[in-house]
Amino acid sequence: MDARNSRRLSRSDTPYVLSSRGRAVNLPGPRRASTFPPVSFDYDPSDPPSPLAVVRGILGGALVVATALVVIVYLDSGHLDTRFVALVGALWVIWGVFHDLLGIVVQPLAAFFGDQLTGTRDDGPPLLIDIERETAMLERLVADPPPVAHREILAGIRLAEIYRAHEHDPAKSAALLARLRAKYPDAPELKHDAGVP
Repeated sequence: MDARNSRRLSRSDTPYVLSSRGRAVNLPGPRRASTFPPVSFDYDPSDPPSPLAVVRGILGGALVVATALVVIVYLDSGHLDTRFVALVGALWVIWGVFHDLLGIVVQPLAAFFGDQLTGTRDDGPPLLIDIERETAMLERLVADPPPVAHREILAGIRLAEIYRAHEHDPAKSAALLARLRAKYPDAPELKHDAGVP
């Protein structure tokens, strides 16, 4: 009897060790990334918000306060106060009209008149650029080079690629690259020709 009790005591003094052959235990696994990433409110005083963002913030704040008042009055009295409901509706209408009026009418008109007054109108490339338009744009860029040589070199390389691959005129491509190499002999972009150093 003493031998059995001593064996029990010695077994109870030893810590339990889980074997790998045991059945699975439902323990939490490693922490996974959240589905909802945190939102950071980094305010940079050197880059203040635009006037449109300020007005949106004011209207949004007023809309939240008015909606909270509607809910509070409803929970307190059991019925909706038509004045607060009208206020919330009016704020939504003002928000929508203000946003659409500024975004669709005022901002494009202001940009148009500003460009006309300052002479800085930039049409930019067309929305759909096909190979003919790209070729014409690059030819103009190479004929009247920008002040940055790197842009002319990249435009010339792309134009040479168009001449070689799309127009199947390797002589025209080689002539353009030779002209660029003569103009910019130290340009690293022009050191390779068709993959051969």
